[in-house]
Amino acid sequence: MTARRGGFTLVEAIVALTLTSLLVILVATTFLVQNRYYAVQLARTTAQDNARMVTEMVASELRGLTDSAVVVAANRQLVVRSPMVLAAVCAQVPSPARIVVQMDGGEAGLTEDEVTGFGVRGADGVWSYYDIPRWKEISSPSSAAAANCYANGADTVGIRGDFRRLDRIDDYHGSWPPNGTVMMIYRTVEYRIQTSTMDPTTLGLFRGLYGETLVELATGLDSSSGFLYRTGGSSYATSVSGAASLGQIDAVRIVAQARTRPRAGGAEDVTYGWGVNVHLRNSR
Repeated sequence: MTARRGGFTLVEAIVALTLTSLLVILVATTFLVQNRYYAVQLARTTAQDNARMVTEMVASELRGLTDSAVVVAANRQLVVRSPMVLAAVCAQVPSPARIVVQMDGGEAGLTEDEVTGFGVRGADGVWSYYDIPRWKEISSPSSAAAANCYANGADTVGIRGDFRRLDRIDDYHGSWPPNGTVMMIYRTVEYRIQTSTMDPTTLGLFRGLYGETLVELATGLDSSSGFLYRTGGSSYATSVSGAASLGQIDAVRIVAQARTRPRAGGAEDVTYGWGVNVHLRNSR
């Protein structure tokens, strides 16, 4: 008898090739589906992080504002007087006329280049604000500052550096604030939503001193993002103008609509909207 040769028949080869192709297609399809899912989830996380970061960065600064601290209130631009340090008047120096204040941390708590003005809280609780060209305009170093306040009963032990003499306050305020008056040193901060420099197809959140170069803090926002303002009642406006109306702003809504395109999978853009209402303290 003749021995049978080993191997596959044509039919067997076709069946094996077909099964292999189906297996490859199944694995590839599963990989693409998983890759698409991962890309969408990553885009969604990025959008959420962008939206939450934008709102929280602005809200954290707004929560510390005093009354009537809003300078510009537009849909894409918000300018505020942001407190750097509070101070209390603790002594009067008659000649030359000056006052001494106690500031927590003294000048060490200030970034002098960022100081743009000071505020004085009146007996009625209303703040008055005065812009100054630089901190040295009113700051007067003196080794006797702590002694001036000590003479009025202030505890200066271990905190002598917290006391500072201030000049020319009457030139701006019209008078010398009496002992016990609360004052504030502030920076004027601008928030602006405009075309991103990191991704020109989206908008970004920029922050900096008002009138100076702004730094981009976040990107990935779309045209629905902006600021809204309430001046009593329940409705919000896209902008507020005029000193009297600005002083009536009692809440700011920060709206961040983030948009992110998945990096793979051919999925559509992922959007995520997030808004925060910040109620301003001591609004007039």
